Amino acid sequence: MNEYGGAGRVVNPTVVVGYDHTPSSELALIEAGREAMWRGAVVKVVHAAHISAVLIPMTATPPGFKTIAEDTAAKIAALGAGALRERYPGLTVEPVGVFGAPPEVLAAVSSDAELLVLGSRGLGGFSGMLLGSVVLRTLARTRCPVMVVRGGVPEPRGAVLAAVDVEDPSETVLDFAFAEAAAGPVPLHAVAVQDLTWARMYVGDTAESRILASEAMDAAEKAMKQLLAPGSTRYPDVRVEAAVVDAVPSAALVQATKDVDVVVTGAHRHGGGRPGVRLGPVTHALVHHAYCPVVVVPR
Repeated sequence: MNEYGGAGRVVNPTVVVGYDHTPSSELALIEAGREAMWRGAVVKVVHAAHISAVLIPMTATPPGFKTIAEDTAAKIAALGAGALRERYPGLTVEPVGVFGAPPEVLAAVSSDAELLVLGSRGLGGFSGMLLGSVVLRTLARTRCPVMVVRGGVPEPRGAVLAAVDVEDPSETVLDFAFAEAAAGPVPLHAVAVQDLTWARMYVGDTAESRILASEAMDAAEKAMKQLLAPGSTRYPDVRVEAAVVDAVPSAALVQATKDVDVVVTGAHRHGGGRPGVRLGPVTHALVHHAYCPVVVVPR
């Protein structure tokens, strides 16, 4: 990652957006432009042209194909860059059209970016598809936070949602969420979900199980307060609304995305220093089902 300057923002930041002239990538352009304006960032609009080994099962590409593909990629990237400049006058935009597999290209271009923005489906997607394969393969390779833009053009809700894991917290995830709210500027809704249904399921709805559940919720609320304290100190102007709820985590957090502009969640990096992340069950549910854009922060 780039070196951070004051207020937790990156010095000379870059936002990268994948663009393939589909409705999904058009929405990603809008979000990338908004994020770049907040950050004072340069936007790189990337289109990667590639050839399928299934369609052409040979080691060498046809003569002249790479040149044609690179020219086409450059034209598509320029088209997206032009649309972004028109929507956000004054924004610095750089088109990047290259020959290569999209996940590898996007990971390489965004290696030192503050944020990579992707539409949820590309050219190969279909209406019932939850998430495109390019997005999943890119998440498995990137080093920076990735925003997956879901749904249509939303009505602004004026809030950022942070999915907080009080049992396995991440300062990196919370700092990104605070910075995102401060950039808005909008309130930060921090939500931790404790699934205590197991106690009632195995022990029954007894006085003892209710006491245990109450103690667990008290401990979670205390942990939440401690986790949010450093961010509140760094970003004193961000209004924080914290909640600990007893529910199924994935379902509760997906439902909560109906009332916010973006949700910030974390995912563990691969071991051995490899780039990319492994999606846990909650993050997996959010990138497939959330009602708003989802930012996956490597932790």
